[in-house]
Amino acid sequence: MIFKLTSKNRLIHVTTWTICILYFFISYFLLWWDCRPKHVTPYEPIIGSLSITICCYLIYSTLQYYLPRKNQYLKITLICLVLTVMSVGLSIFFLNQFFDDFSLAHFYEVLPYRFIINFLLLLCVIIINIFWNIQEEYEENKRRKDESERILRDAELYNLRQQLQPHFLFNSLNSIIALIGTKPDEARNMTFQLSDFLRGTMRKDDKQLIPLMDEIAHLKLYLDIEKVRFGHRLTTIFHVQEEAERSKVPSMIVQPLLENAIKFGLYNVIGHVEITIDITLSNHMLSITITNPFDTDQFETKKGTGFGLTSIQRRLFLLYSRTDLLETSMKDNIFTSTIKIPQYD
Repeated sequence: MIFKLTSKNRLIHVTTWTICILYFFISYFLLWWDCRPKHVTPYEPIIGSLSITICCYLIYSTLQYYLPRKNQYLKITLICLVLTVMSVGLSIFFLNQFFDDFSLAHFYEVLPYRFIINFLLLLCVIIINIFWNIQEEYEENKRRKDESERILRDAELYNLRQQLQPHFLFNSLNSIIALIGTKPDEARNMTFQLSDFLRGTMRKDDKQLIPLMDEIAHLKLYLDIEKVRFGHRLTTIFHVQEEAERSKVPSMIVQPLLENAIKFGLYNVIGHVEITIDITLSNHMLSITITNPFDTDQFETKKGTGFGLTSIQRRLFLLYSRTDLLETSMKDNIFTSTIKIPQYD
């Protein structure tokens, strides 16, 4: 199990002084047990615990960023041996300074056991320190990877948005050009509506998800632009479930589908065309279904580059890491496309 450390320095101090206190009490207890009923002084336990504490701090300071490579276990063992000799040497040095012959004599008696205990204790501290460093390296690499993927994903989403806007703009300008000669007033009206539509689009550039009702208002503005060209031939009906009104969707995710519906439902087709947009929410999944009629004879000849559907599929994958959120079907001259938007909030 990997523990996430909130403050490594604090944990180092707590661990080191916990080792110091436990080492002192255990050493003092063993000294009292071996020498009873004689009176014992706490010099040896105090000096031994302080020596091991100094060595622990040396480990944390010198191996703070150390990550051993493969087959470097001998190096770790040698470091531990050097620190063990240092801890024992410090104890002998300070005991000599206090002229405590009894404590010094007892220390020499238990020296082999003390050496082994110090070695194992310092080896555990070294291993724990290395595990901390490995965890920090793992967390840092993971953070950098996630940040890199996020930047790349945002850049690709932005690129898709920038491609989508000219795609719609060129189509709208062609419609305006077609109306200038025959219906100049409607061409002027369509120009104003296009200006409002693009202004609303630019305001949404900094948001990946927007409220559903804002997206619907944007779609209606787009449909108003198309109705200038097609007039009474185009009818659109929105069915929005009340529970779905507070949902959020990716900005401009539905507009390419409406554009396809108008393209295959109205271009080169005579008569009235009705496009329906059904929006429902169930089990935290928002479903947006667009249906439109199409002429089977015209459908094959009107196939384009598929940029609209491809961009939607790609955006949904980048945002939700799923490839099953866009579905299309054709039955009885009715083309149906459905977008599913997970609602995590």
